[in-house]
Amino acid sequence: ILGYSSFLKRRVIPAIKKIKQIKYSICSKSSKINLKEKVLFNDYDKALAKTNSTIVYITLINSLHFKYAKKALEKGFNVIVDKPITTSLNETKQLLTIAKKKKLLLAEATVYDYHKVFEKMIKLCGGINNILHVQANFNLLYKKKVKEIAKIKADCAQDMGPYAASIIRLFLNNNIEDIIVFKNYFKDKRVVKDFYITAKSNNCTFFGNFSSNSAAYMNQIIFFTKKKIISSPNKIFSLPTNKNLSIFVLESDKINKIKVGRDDCIKNFFNKVLYVFNRKNFNYFYNNILIDAKIRKEIG
Repeated sequence: ILGYSSFLKRRVIPAIKKIKQIKYSICSKSSKINLKEKVLFNDYDKALAKTNSTIVYITLINSLHFKYAKKALEKGFNVIVDKPITTSLNETKQLLTIAKKKKLLLAEATVYDYHKVFEKMIKLCGGINNILHVQANFNLLYKKKVKEIAKIKADCAQDMGPYAASIIRLFLNNNIEDIIVFKNYFKDKRVVKDFYITAKSNNCTFFGNFSSNSAAYMNQIIFFTKKKIISSPNKIFSLPTNKNLSIFVLESDKINKIKVGRDDCIKNFFNKVLYVFNRKNFNYFYNNILIDAKIRKEIG
């Protein structure tokens, strides 16, 4: 693992510890060597040179994703990268070209949709083809300074774009007819403050409201069918593992609360990675990466 973020400590490490097939070590520039915590390296390049791992998971700042993903692939490692896998379509295509040529795994860790809540929501819709409209809201307040956001390439478009892109891929059946994006910027025109996105396919529409400058926190996905409105739990893009969750269904002017229970989307994602890795057929991840990168190009 290249990087040792708070999210890695809080969510990823506990998830992969549940999977017996995974043994891991960590490279952290900001932490001392700690065998107990499995921090074995302090230099990313030295870690890639000395590790005997088969998969490298890159959880660094956005601006370093492409650099180290490319290095790892060229050295023959299978690679997982936090979202966004890169900050441009061209860079993503470069990584895919190397991965395909060397027959290596390349996966983007956009993990929220691996939670069982989506299977339940789609079932309540009567199947994905019954979804007429998808609404997504993700509003929060970034605490980093604008100059820092620009430096690490982590504005609203880069950080939240993968959510918007994956929703379109997952629920519009990949039959996309049109995408329109409106963006607001901070004074630094390199940094997107919020964006609004609409998309449509031959049987479904999508509207997304994504903001990094909102005092009101909102994080949900809503499905509309002819007869029902199905709302996800709050924090749908970062669902907790230790709480029983519920879906809300509006039908015939009555709201029903449907229990879902607990799940761990990060654990499920890594289990999917192992499943694909063991079968050496990486097209599932290749295809998802390219589709999402093309949509993110529209977001900018």
